Amino acid sequence: MDTQEKDIEQGLYMTAIWLDYFKNSDRNERKQKGYRLSAVIPIVLYNGERRWTASHRFRKMVGQESLFGKYVVDFEYVLVSASSLAASKIKNSNTLVDNILLADKKNTKKAWSGANSLELVRRIRQMEKDDLNEWITWFSNVIRELNGEERKKVIQQLREGDEKIVCSSFERIMKKEKEEGKAEDVIELLEDIGEPSGTLKKHIMSQTDIEVLRKWHKAASKAESIEDFEKTIGLVQT
Repeated sequence: MDTQEKDIEQGLYMTAIWLDYFKNSDRNERKQKGYRLSAVIPIVLYNGERRWTASHRFRKMVGQESLFGKYVVDFEYVLVSASSLAASKIKNSNTLVDNILLADKKNTKKAWSGANSLELVRRIRQMEKDDLNEWITWFSNVIRELNGEERKKVIQQLREGDEKIVCSSFERIMKKEKEEGKAEDVIELLEDIGEPSGTLKKHIMSQTDIEVLRKWHKAASKAESIEDFEKTIGLVQT
């Protein structure tokens, strides 16, 4: 999703919040002269690598906005760029958002291994139960999708397990994510030149050696057909 789409979504989110607030307000209260909607402060948390280029004002997303002057619905949102936040500033507190920002900066397998992840694990373990669950939900949606069993195991380890064991678990999770991502890339390339069989897909997804997957990815990018790829990786004898 590009920055312009995010800008437009801000307006939609705010409208949805106000509509929900209005519908859930007491009907008699809404009739009172002093009734007001709740304040909504739009904030965009951006974790992309490219510089944010869209205007911070909503009216710039409206066609021919200059013709309508002050009558166009407008607001300005707060932009928080994760890449520009110094880790030292984030570490001054230990909120759910702080730990999401720190975790989001660890976007490589190396950053999620050993001592590099120990400090983050310690911080997460100090959070309240609800915040811990929210952090795991975020991790599963953004960093690495967890199935039910994996989620349950990670939460239990964070609450009760040894810190080094927890760090090792995160390292394994990130390693698996990298393997599955590369395998999916291979399949996606093959789908551009044909229809890989279920057996072939299963064979690719079961591969755990990242170096082998890199070779298969290169072979898939050069193959002219599915059969050509299978011959290259040795599934079909020449």
